Amino acid sequence: MVSCLLLQALVVAPATAEGVDGLQRAPVAAVTQDALGQKGDQNAQTALFLPFDAQTGIAAFWSGPDFIVVADQPVPAMMRASGGTGVFSGLTVTMLDHATLLRIPLPQHPALRLSRQKEGWQLQAPEPASLQKKDEQTAQAPSGAAGGGAAPASAAASTSASAPAPATTAAATSTSATTTTAAATSTSAGSSSPSSSSTATLSSGGAASLHTITAQPAPGYVLFPLQQPGHEFELPDPATGARLLIATSRTASGGVAQAQHAVGYSVRPTLEGVVVEADADQIVMQGTAKGAVLHAVSLHPVPVGLPLPEQVTEASRQKDWQWFGLQEASPATLAAEREDKLAALAKTSPRQKKAATFAAAQAAFASGAFQKAATLLADMPETTPDSGSASAAGSASQRPEIALRAASALLAGNLKGAQALAAPEWISLPEFHLWQGLYGLYAGQNSQRTVILLAAGFAQAQHYPAPLRDRIAPAMALYIARYGTPATVRMMAPLPDGPAYDLPRALLQAREGKTETARVALENLTASDDAQRAAIARTEIVRLMQDADLIAPDMAADVYRKLLKGENGASPAPADIRTLTAVGLAHALIRNGEPKVALSVLEGLQPSADVPEDVLAEAYRAALYRLVFNGASASLGLPPGSEEELSVTQRTALVAQGLPHVPDGAEKAKLLLGYGRLLLEAGHADTAATAFSQAIAMQADPQARAEGEELLAQAAMQAHQLALAQMALDHAVSPLMPDDLAARKAYDAARVAQARGETDKAQTLLAHDESDAGLDLRGQLYEADHRWADAVLVVGRLASRGLPQDGALTEVQRALAFRLATDAAAARDWETLHRLKDWLAGRTLGRERDALFTLLLRQMPRSAASH
Repeated sequence: MVSCLLLQALVVAPATAEGVDGLQRAPVAAVTQDALGQKGDQNAQTALFLPFDAQTGIAAFWSGPDFIVVADQPVPAMMRASGGTGVFSGLTVTMLDHATLLRIPLPQHPALRLSRQKEGWQLQAPEPASLQKKDEQTAQAPSGAAGGGAAPASAAASTSASAPAPATTAAATSTSATTTTAAATSTSAGSSSPSSSSTATLSSGGAASLHTITAQPAPGYVLFPLQQPGHEFELPDPATGARLLIATSRTASGGVAQAQHAVGYSVRPTLEGVVVEADADQIVMQGTAKGAVLHAVSLHPVPVGLPLPEQVTEASRQKDWQWFGLQEASPATLAAEREDKLAALAKTSPRQKKAATFAAAQAAFASGAFQKAATLLADMPETTPDSGSASAAGSASQRPEIALRAASALLAGNLKGAQALAAPEWISLPEFHLWQGLYGLYAGQNSQRTVILLAAGFAQAQHYPAPLRDRIAPAMALYIARYGTPATVRMMAPLPDGPAYDLPRALLQAREGKTETARVALENLTASDDAQRAAIARTEIVRLMQDADLIAPDMAADVYRKLLKGENGASPAPADIRTLTAVGLAHALIRNGEPKVALSVLEGLQPSADVPEDVLAEAYRAALYRLVFNGASASLGLPPGSEEELSVTQRTALVAQGLPHVPDGAEKAKLLLGYGRLLLEAGHADTAATAFSQAIAMQADPQARAEGEELLAQAAMQAHQLALAQMALDHAVSPLMPDDLAARKAYDAARVAQARGETDKAQTLLAHDESDAGLDLRGQLYEADHRWADAVLVVGRLASRGLPQDGALTEVQRALAFRLATDAAAARDWETLHRLKDWLAGRTLGRERDALFTLLLRQMPRSAASH
């Protein structure tokens, strides 16, 4: 029969797990106290075990209707926990390259307990029925899980303060705010208290002493002390997209008791770890052995912590001059004093040896003999920091020695010996911001932060004695000229005269558009007697000419290779310049359409003074963009090249290897969306869903997140994960969603409804969708319900667009024509079948379809056939 020939849509049985509405908002309950954990009545609790080992730090906090747990390591075992059970049934897990993100929809904000166990952490929420029973017994307020959330009270309310509140105030406020839920929690707990676990929970004021993270303001920064700090990173807030700075803890710290607000940032309540919402881009978080440090890096920083001391204008009274033994004297005088101090050291008694050694090291440092100063200090017994010292910066009495040791090691090329300069205490001393910038320069740290410290200290460096100034100032000028913003570049104006500044001067000329002047200057510098300066000039002139389109990318790549090998009479690039040259080669290869070769060049490179970590990461990102978007490189400013012949599988494999080198953020999110589309094209729906989930977690813009959620829904449907697809569609919201995205979302929702057998819902969602995909799906739905007349109307509109009036038909067009014919025959719509016959005008649909089409035509009544 004709009906047997009809194409039927595949109808999947309804899924058992429904999507969770995560869009509601509820007051944030301050569930942030620390106490010894008790085993509790497992029948009265819903628990979720988190298998995070002792080396993995976590942070836990509320984000709108969701409870968020972030681990600072990728934990593949958590991927099996998605879906959860009971209260945690809406759990989703996203594993990033350097973190694991858990998102649990709990719109009612129940009271939660987080316990540190031997093998990991345990998150517990009271069972609604259990709490209702206890409410009847104790006449307490209704539980959040069953009746509307824990009362936010004063602990959840924010307080206006420029610095965190004292510990006693926070403790008192938290106690008063959480008493109502404490009884239910403590009653459900058992009597045993194993020493292997500690718990952050709501507790009554008398149940246990409070242990929470109490911020410690200092001049220029705020320290959040943690007994066992984890790592620090940034993520956008899942609910609002706000920039969150997160510091994790590897052991139970009790979290932050209450919200605090200050200029440029606010501190959120947490159940574990520290979470700061940074309104200003200049606010950064730095990890130390004692905890997380919050401060501002800017030419005009917002006030963080206590006010910085006023900087002394007289150089001899500044601490760097005093501690380094600097003085305004000629190089000859400084060298002579060094020799005098060394001679005195040779004659000194053992009792006075340490003081004499330190004095000799100061004289050596001031005269420019940095390696000699480092050697002297290495032979001198190192002062043991006071037990109460906050970090490697030591107490006030130890700082001169620590500062001189670190500065000498830094200028002697011993980066490890200079690590003390990274300690937060130097933030409190404006004289040492310059030295923190120098440490960032030589350590290859983020250029945009380092350049601010260097630019702010450039005038300070110009006033140092000549041996020290000539060692550091030209390197600072080169770095600022290469990576600085217009504002930081202006801090050097006017650039000092002299050959030491010719290289940064040429780079500044190039930035100003004086290409020919800069090219001539760099050409002259390639003949410099300074091998390092000449090597940098040779590399920079290639980059200048390529940026100005004076040489083609393939020619630039050839020159870079010769510089690395030392061909054509040029000396091989020095070891500390090779990274700069190699990154230049990688960019030339990317422009030439050879991203695979570029990635092989970048492999193994480490950040350096010439190539900071963010600049190296940008080279990786550019190569991966070329692989993912395959020639669509206009957004990168790249000319088209002869792309490498790579299959989709090869491209996705290369992207997967390179992604860990790109830092998390909006740019990586864009890359992941393209990568996910490639994976879908290759038929890897599960891996694509992971990529889309990662992109969503990194994206702050609501519209971009909604687009990611819609792509995630597509991938989930292809992977037959209907619950995940529905959850993604529920989250795909944006205040200004474009019409095309809204249409795609409606289409996806209809496909989910179709797979669940909800035909009427699917038709309602597609009622206004006149796209080809929408009409196709509507036709499938009508065909599945045997509503042939409706199917003819919809498929007919689709055919009127897709079937040409003359010319051979493609395979897709043939299938569409035959589909309309079978629908029309089933509906006994002979008029449509007749018009289709005339439209085809004898064109073939393929041997088998032609035969079947002839059978359908023979079934037409003679009156219809002759009409």
